[in-house]
Amino acid sequence: MTIGVSELQKNISIIRNLKERLYVVDKKTNEILATILPHKKEKKKSLTEQLAGSMANGIVVKDIDKAYHEVKEKELIEKYGRFNEE
Repeated sequence: MTIGVSELQKNISIIRNLKERLYVVDKKTNEILATILPHKKEKKKSLTEQLAGSMANGIVVKDIDKAYHEVKEKELIEKYGRFNEE
């Protein structure tokens, strides 16, 4: 979708209801001034939310402490990204 600057100033709700990429164009020079991407409204579910219910029948774990630390590490990596191991 392409829109002029004056149209955008008149109707800012275009950005709120954006479903696809929007190009703001200078009508005189036909130059693209900005590209506006839609905001994703749906959050990605965390690992614990994805697995909730799917493991309801139970899992046999031999070393509970090791399993806990592995799951906790995966959750932290998902939340904060990979950390440098130094």
